[in-house]
Amino acid sequence: MTEERTPVVHKNVAVLRVSDADALREMALLVSIDDFIIGRISDTELVIDPSRVKALVELLESRGLAPLVRRVGE
Repeated sequence: MTEERTPVVHKNVAVLRVSDADALREMALLVSIDDFIIGRISDTELVIDPSRVKALVELLESRGLAPLVRRVGE
C-alpha cells in the first residue's frame, strides 16, 4: 500500500540548479556550499537559504564560477 502525499507549496524559495550531478560535485570541491543548503530536490537541484543567495553568488564568483540568477514572480 502506498501513501498519498499532499503537495507542498513554498514561497520565496531559492533553488540552485546545475546541468548534472557531476557539476554539483565539482562545485562543492571549489566552494563550501553546505552552509547555504536547506534541502535537496534532486541530484541537480538544491534548496538554498533565500536570505543568503547574494552571499552564495559572491562566493561562487570569487572562485571563477558564473552563476545565473533568475527571479521569478516579482
